[in-house]
Amino acid sequence: MKIVIYLALVTLAVCFAACGRGESTYDITVDNATIGGKLSQYFTLVDKTYKYNQEEYHGNVIVELKCIQPLPEDLSAYIGVDVLDEDGTVISSQKAESWSFADYEVLRQASPDEIVTIKIKNRNKIENSNPAKIRLTSIVNEVKESSYSSSSSSKNIGRIVSVAEDSDNTTEAKEVAESSSSSSEDFDAVLDSYEKYVDKYISFMKKASNGDLTAMAEYPSLLQQAEEFGDKLESAKGDLTASQMARFNKIQAKMLKAAQEMK
Repeated sequence: MKIVIYLALVTLAVCFAACGRGESTYDITVDNATIGGKLSQYFTLVDKTYKYNQEEYHGNVIVELKCIQPLPEDLSAYIGVDVLDEDGTVISSQKAESWSFADYEVLRQASPDEIVTIKIKNRNKIENSNPAKIRLTSIVNEVKESSYSSSSSSKNIGRIVSVAEDSDNTTEAKEVAESSSSSSEDFDAVLDSYEKYVDKYISFMKKASNGDLTAMAEYPSLLQQAEEFGDKLESAKGDLTASQMARFNKIQAKMLKAAQEMK
């Protein structure tokens, strides 16, 4: 689990909400419909014109993928994007990771020949060039059980994440998680604090999106807290248990959903 990447997302998103100004949209075409990496076995990029949105600090593009075969339950996938200019030169490259794309459940639920729509983010700002083309990259990993007890299975872990995202099935998620591994009090305490932080962050985002200038005063404190969480998570003892991982993903999903709604 790439905790540092998640925390970077918080820090960067806060920075964008507080400081971001201006947005440009470009029509872009597909440089290569074949997705780089193992995801090409499961999906292909639909060859059409898309809109690339360049904001002050981040960029994003909403694309369509055609399913060859759905992503298996025991696999997770991250998607990145290379942005090219009219001459085919790469002017920005976002690695495939959790920051750019983490909604691989969409890929699991697709049927052969079905077209799904996904959003890919790019944390790297494009300067002095206009986006003209894109191509996608990917990383496909097996859902590992190394961070949990040896008795947990990849299928159970995938089920935990899926169930945890449904608020009506919280009890089931807890039961499955507890059967897979033991808990860690250190991480429980950190997750309690992290959830409170995310709630503050969402409130801040709403203020900033509504033009509330008082939100600017909150930015330094939120940024400092994000850095502090990095230290806490590094120093917390033990590995995340299955239940803690499910809770962490749920908190993260809440933050990402709020950020998308503010756009």
